[in-house]
Amino acid sequence: MHSRFVSFVLGLAWIACMQPMIRSQDSLSSIESKRAERKEFQSLELFPARQGAWIFPLALPPKLIWRDAEGARKFGYSPGFVVRWFGPNLQESTVPDQGGRWIALVEGTAPNQTPMRRGFTFYAIPNDIAASQTFVPDLTVELPHFPGPQAPESWHEHQREFDRSSKDLLIKSLMDHEQGAILVAGIAETKDLGRPKRFHEWTPSVNSQRHLDLKLQRMGIELPLHGLNPPRQKSVPSTVIRSGTCEEAGVPAHAKRRIDSFCEEWVKATKEPFVTLVAKNGVIITHASYGAGPDGLPIGLDYRCWVASITKTVTSILFSQFVDQGLIELDWTLDRVFPDYPAHAPSVPTFRQLLNHTSGLSGHGDWGGMFNPYLENIVLNGIDVNEPGKKHEYCGLGFELVGKAMEIKTGKCAARIYYDHLFAPFGMQNVIMGNASSDGEFTAMELAILGQWLANQGSYGDRQFIDPKTFAQMLPSPSGEEAVAGDHGLGLHRIRHRRVDADPKSKGQGSLLFSENAFGHGSFSGCILVVDPDQQLVIVQARKRFQATDNTYWARFFQVVADAINDGTEND
Repeated sequence: MHSRFVSFVLGLAWIACMQPMIRSQDSLSSIESKRAERKEFQSLELFPARQGAWIFPLALPPKLIWRDAEGARKFGYSPGFVVRWFGPNLQESTVPDQGGRWIALVEGTAPNQTPMRRGFTFYAIPNDIAASQTFVPDLTVELPHFPGPQAPESWHEHQREFDRSSKDLLIKSLMDHEQGAILVAGIAETKDLGRPKRFHEWTPSVNSQRHLDLKLQRMGIELPLHGLNPPRQKSVPSTVIRSGTCEEAGVPAHAKRRIDSFCEEWVKATKEPFVTLVAKNGVIITHASYGAGPDGLPIGLDYRCWVASITKTVTSILFSQFVDQGLIELDWTLDRVFPDYPAHAPSVPTFRQLLNHTSGLSGHGDWGGMFNPYLENIVLNGIDVNEPGKKHEYCGLGFELVGKAMEIKTGKCAARIYYDHLFAPFGMQNVIMGNASSDGEFTAMELAILGQWLANQGSYGDRQFIDPKTFAQMLPSPSGEEAVAGDHGLGLHRIRHRRVDADPKSKGQGSLLFSENAFGHGSFSGCILVVDPDQQLVIVQARKRFQATDNTYWARFFQVVADAINDGTEND
């Protein structure tokens, strides 16, 4: 009897202990279910009911419908929204009534009871356009490098067909995609500059500015805004990337030769071209191109490459100026800039969390990134199930939201902010920023300049962009809430390249190739950005692709650089 009683008591105790766990699992299941439901709504798309209606005659104005009508009905939407039309001068009209760019502002209420807003661009063909005024471009498309030298012969036999089909597809996509309307509207409005347009002058950037103007108008914010101040002038210039001698760099005379020799070996083995730049104390040790492009010709030092996630570092560098000048504080929650967001809600992240991957958000390039005029609203439509600060989850969406916040604070589209307040001061005229987290295109020299800015703690030459105290906030923090972020700071992370012969279990400085304060960022494309502030060392590489065969050389590369700049002998 006694043993039965003990068993009974233990059983009750077990049930009592398990009940909170069961409730916790049920709660977790409920949260995940609600999160999936919110994501499903956020991913619903609107498009014109009539094919090819992004560019339309005034007699046939477009009608927006849900692409997944059944999915929308699950949330009670059929359609569940109203469309407001704003014309070339942002004047509102019940329907488009004149030729030119038209913005369709979609408004409704999301399932989580937050405002729903979406914005689209259409182009109305003017009624009075004359045939003599119409320029019809040659849309012939040739694909000289497709299908490629390794393709089966049957593919080459269809080359002319590929070219012809590409032309047909281009025409159809222009008419049946919003990008076509954006392109036509931008070209119709553009002024001749006597030079190629820069990225902030491209039609998507101009379109973003028009949507931003409307958004600020609806928010009651008058332009122009004060925005960012230019960098402060320094009486004693900071280090800049420049040519010089090995002696000025403080490295052995053979350093360039050793690095170049290894890079030649690397490109010979993998056939993937790249440009490497290594500088110490601002002095270039080597800046050289290796390999040939698809045309068989050697690439040049101006080889421009997709740097993938190094884009996050670029965005953080720009955003640090907003922090330095008090326009946005890192520990503000998003409602301080986006008025539709609930105040004091535990589901709303801070700007710091957006940049150190602890925001609770997920995804890369979702919903169009910074070029989506109402990206912050789509995020808002699922914010009630968000849990910031609980874990580190690598995410690009936070950087895109930072881009939208910078727009509201300056009244400039993101592409323009990057150019005016980062690229132009450095003399960078041709940088492309497809989004704020993973789609920048840079040369090795441009990456090196940004790397030196980081090594200088926020200055370059005679310009002080931010105070060193502000820069310190960009670096990883080992304690407090930021510890959740691990080795990640704001668009930066610690670099821990180990010596080839180091003990795998060793964590000491002696096992590292560079100082324990080295930082930078990785890249899906294999581009390199490593900065060691203790040595005033900047290592960059610009390339367009990283293959499995590159792995061994990538690891050895850092060993070669470390040995070349520190070793006084000629032997590897």
